[in-house]
Amino acid sequence: MFPIMLENLKDSKVVVIGGGNVAYHKVLNLHRFGIHPIVISPVFHPCLLLLADEGSVQLIQKEADWNDVIDAFLTLLVTDNERVNDHLAGLLKAHGKLVVHASNPSLGTAQIPAVATRGKLIISVSTSGASPSLAMKIRTEIAETYDERYEDYLDFLADVRLYVKQQVTDRTKRRSWLKEAIEPIYLNNHEERQTFLNELQLAFPVQQEQQIR
Repeated sequence: MFPIMLENLKDSKVVVIGGGNVAYHKVLNLHRFGIHPIVISPVFHPCLLLLADEGSVQLIQKEADWNDVIDAFLTLLVTDNERVNDHLAGLLKAHGKLVVHASNPSLGTAQIPAVATRGKLIISVSTSGASPSLAMKIRTEIAETYDERYEDYLDFLADVRLYVKQQVTDRTKRRSWLKEAIEPIYLNNHEERQTFLNELQLAFPVQQEQQIR
C-alpha cells in the first residue's frame, strides 16, 4: 500500500459504476473535493437523480462496459453485480488505471480512506481494507483533536510560508521562522499571529522592485 494525494481531479474523467446508495455516498465524497463524476448504471438512487437535476453529476443509464471506462483516470466500482465489478477491475488493472473495487479492494489498484478536512488540512486514515469501520472511528478521534481552529490557522501558516520563501534567503533563518510559526500560542491567539507577521515583515521587508510589481 502506497499512500498518495491526487490533485486537480476536477479536470479528469472520474467514473462511478453503480447507481445505488453506496454510489450516492461515493459521489457526495467526491463532491467534497470538487470532483463531479460520471455515474453509469441501469437504475439510479433517487438522490442521484436530484443531483443530476442540479447539474452536479452526469448520469448514463445503461449496463457499464469497457468503453465507458477505457479513458477514465479513476473508476469506482460499487455495483451489486460482482461479475461486472470483477471483470472491469481486471481490465482496468491490466491497463494501469486507477480503480477502486469497493467490495473487494484487493482486486483494485486504489482505495479511498476515511477523510476529515479542516480547510487546507486533510486527515486520511486507512486500514488497508481490513476494517473501514475502524478507519472511520480513528478518523473521527483525530478530527476531534484537530478541530475547526485549524482552518484559519493553516491559512496563517500558508501566508507565513509564502512570505518566508519570497523574502528570506538564508535557509537557517527560514527554518527558524517556520518552526516558530507552529508553536501552540499561534493556534488560538489571533493577536499573536498578527504580531508574528508584523515582526517577520519588519525583519525582512518586501524588496522595492517587488513592491512596484
